[in-house]
Amino acid sequence: MDLMVSIVIITILIGLLLPSISKVHETTRRVICRSNMRQVSIGVSMYAQDNSQFLPRSQFVTTSGKGGKAASTLTMRLDESGGTKLPRPSDYDGLGLLFVREYINAPKVFYCPSHSGNNSFARFAPQWAGKPGVINGNYQFRGTMADGSRLLNTQNEAAMGALISDAVISAAEFSHRSGLNVMRGDLSVSWLADNQKKIIAQISKVGNKDKIVDETWPILDAALGMYENK
Repeated sequence: MDLMVSIVIITILIGLLLPSISKVHETTRRVICRSNMRQVSIGVSMYAQDNSQFLPRSQFVTTSGKGGKAASTLTMRLDESGGTKLPRPSDYDGLGLLFVREYINAPKVFYCPSHSGNNSFARFAPQWAGKPGVINGNYQFRGTMADGSRLLNTQNEAAMGALISDAVISAAEFSHRSGLNVMRGDLSVSWLADNQKKIIAQISKVGNKDKIVDETWPILDAALGMYENK
């Protein structure tokens, strides 16, 4: 009888502790994600310094910042050969340029440890090692500043807006349950808490419908307080 009581008590205690342990693990993963994004911000800064202040180019974003598809701006390397030819440096796109030009040498930096969607590091590890094929990351790249400029300017008003964020293309690709990490145009990284799911609901509605970058990013700009003084 004493043994049974002990087992019941232990089972209850485990049930009580599991949510707390899960929360601690998610907090740790969120911090690692933010650290990854900070490393990406350093890579963007170095890239701009070496390229007349231009941000990494992306074929999925026009020079005005309009018309790009959000789903595509997760792409870091393209493959027009259909997987039959080894990748070339010119195949890399967006944040992938930070890797191929050796501003960031560790590909895992481009992946959030909380991600549970289709674009995991494990899925693309062979491609990072040189195998032909497309590479997607977890971080959405705007391709321009909030005002549409491709020149990195950390001092103007557009620097308050979002430049990189956790993936926002669909609910399945959201890495965190209660918010997302976002890198501003001034290269700082902020955690946008979203316990009430309001931001995610807005993003999901836009993203799942059209996946249009210029409809998605202003939602993050507003959440970051960019329009508060207007």
